[in-house]
Amino acid sequence: MLGITDFPAFLVASTLLILSPGPGTLAILGSATASRRAGFAALAGTSTGDAILLAAAAIGAATLLASNPMAFNLLKYGGGAYLVWLGIKSLLSKEQGLAVSGPGQGSPFRRSLLVTLLNPKAVVFFMAFFPQFVPPGASVWAFAVLGAVFIGLNCIYQAVLIVGAGFILRHLDEAPHYALWVNRLLGAVFILFGVKLAVG
Repeated sequence: MLGITDFPAFLVASTLLILSPGPGTLAILGSATASRRAGFAALAGTSTGDAILLAAAAIGAATLLASNPMAFNLLKYGGGAYLVWLGIKSLLSKEQGLAVSGPGQGSPFRRSLLVTLLNPKAVVFFMAFFPQFVPPGASVWAFAVLGAVFIGLNCIYQAVLIVGAGFILRHLDEAPHYALWVNRLLGAVFILFGVKLAVG
């Protein structure tokens, strides 16, 4: 199919990656604790980031990163610093959710887009993992099909999480102090993710 090799293995690997918690999932959950609408906006941002990375892989950006380790290190440290900054904001925020309110703090869409684009895990997945299933000379449509499958699977999984977060949120409405601690927990995990990215 369009030159794609070992499609079942691609499905298995993609599913495992989606199910493993990462910064993108955390950004979506953090926004979803504020409102379901914010959660889906964050999901749109993550999906857009995935599409951008996929397009970059299709035009050969993987070769550029492989030949320029400094660029990848800048991405790694920049992504780690951004996640730590989000975590600190969430820890200090009095709002429910991952510091989503306030015009100067960025929309859930923009925040999740940046989390995805600055996440070395996502970059490596699209730049190194995807090409293994698209041999040299294959049609660009092969990348498009694999990307659509991956993004579709991720949207289904994240939508379930968003709806679940909304259900939990309704029960937290009568206990705002619990919601605040959930917010702080998300912030702490974001900081851990950021440190792990920077030093890993």
